[in-house]
Amino acid sequence: MTEVLTKQNRKKVESYLKVGQDMQLGEVVIDTSKCKGCQFCARACAGAALEIVDKKCRMTEILPMCMGCGDCVAACPEGAIKITYFMEFNHFFRYLDRGEPAAPRRF
Repeated sequence: MTEVLTKQNRKKVESYLKVGQDMQLGEVVIDTSKCKGCQFCARACAGAALEIVDKKCRMTEILPMCMGCGDCVAACPEGAIKITYFMEFNHFFRYLDRGEPAAPRRF
């Protein structure tokens, strides 16, 4: 079972309080016409960014910690979820191209 942070714990973590300054969270779009409310995506989400309301999936309203990992996309049997934005850090990290996987280079 995936371990997740509760909404109360998120408010205590210092890095969560600086969202927008130090990092930009990921984002997914859910096609509610395709969503059947199976809850596979919400259970697969390690950041607890998804919730089920009225038998439909949506992103949580309070600090949706979406990392853009794609677990929800893979778990959705209806194909109702698409990643629109990946989590990005504004400081201290350098991003590599998200292209096709390739063999490591030789030294």
